[in-house]
Amino acid sequence: MILDTFSILAISSAVLAILMLGTMYLRANLNFYALHTLAIAMETAWMAQKIHDEHLYWVAFFIALLKVVIIPRYLAWVIRNIDVESDSGSFIPAPVAMLTGIGMLGASYLLSVQLSSLWGDIDSRIGAMAAMSVFFTGVLLMLSRKIAIGQIIGFLVLENGIYLFALTQTHGMPLIIEMGLLLEVLVVVMIFGLVVFRIKKSFEHIDVSRLTNLRE
Repeated sequence: MILDTFSILAISSAVLAILMLGTMYLRANLNFYALHTLAIAMETAWMAQKIHDEHLYWVAFFIALLKVVIIPRYLAWVIRNIDVESDSGSFIPAPVAMLTGIGMLGASYLLSVQLSSLWGDIDSRIGAMAAMSVFFTGVLLMLSRKIAIGQIIGFLVLENGIYLFALTQTHGMPLIIEMGLLLEVLVVVMIFGLVVFRIKKSFEHIDVSRLTNLRE
């Protein structure tokens, strides 16, 4: 089977997400997130060219602007100001988490094969596999990381997985809906950043697992 640009970009986004599981350094996670999202933006632009839908070019542009440039820079600024470089207290060691991510990629392939609507459509099946893998990777990041910033990055990866599935299976949604979702993600990240500052100021750490020990 020869992979085309569509399939290569989809698989690249899934692999770059899995690489995030292999490092506890928050800046490295942000770099992988930016590259992973760039692959999705390129996938969107490729889809726009394939189906001749001009609005998808705008979606690709705003994904690159907001989620490849603005959000990683904002989170890098938050990391610098709270003076936390790594999530050394992760619930799951990085090698184990990465192997789990690879296993979930395989499981995603098996799940995509079971979708009868995708039989005979290699691009849609690979797109579904990559999207489910990205989604599961985001969930694993959120569940395994103790530092709030790491969980925020996990949420962003999870959201990318949902978007990638919609893109590869429906060939995009109306422009106004996609722009609204992008704006919503930006607002949520900004609020999360403010919450992290508040946690750091109030409790002198951002380890969310320690918040369960609070008592009135």
